[in-house]
Amino acid sequence: MASFYTCADALIERDGEYLMIQEGKERCRKTWNIPGGGVEQGESPVEAIKREVKEEAGLNVENVEGLLGAANGRSTQDGHPVVVFIFKCSVEEGTPDPELKDEIMDATFMSKEEIMEKEQDEELRNDIVIKAFEMSERGLLPAENFSGYSHPYLDEEP
Repeated sequence: MASFYTCADALIERDGEYLMIQEGKERCRKTWNIPGGGVEQGESPVEAIKREVKEEAGLNVENVEGLLGAANGRSTQDGHPVVVFIFKCSVEEGTPDPELKDEIMDATFMSKEEIMEKEQDEELRNDIVIKAFEMSERGLLPAENFSGYSHPYLDEEP
């Protein structure tokens, strides 16, 4: 059995602003984050990020430009260790409109300054957004190695 959860998050910039979602789940209600979430059974991290962006922001990922890096974290649900793969992506044109309205209160593009203000006001869900900005300054790794990969524990039901 895996000793950590695997997640995929997306740093998405359009016209100098970044796609952010506002959480609606009780444990992290009203906090802001970049779109993303858990890699489901048999799913690759790239497939997961495309699904998560569609669910949380109502937009289709047009291109997974590359991997920014990986970060360690803890689940806000149960405290379990989490490894988060952070990808730089681009999305189709359009206005964000979350499909999971019970889990996502809002989805919008914000300037980096607005996001940093939210960090100062402790309105970010965790430090993943800040880590994503730091990683983006270092450049990208190819994402193609993640396209065909799914965690071996996730290939079949436990």
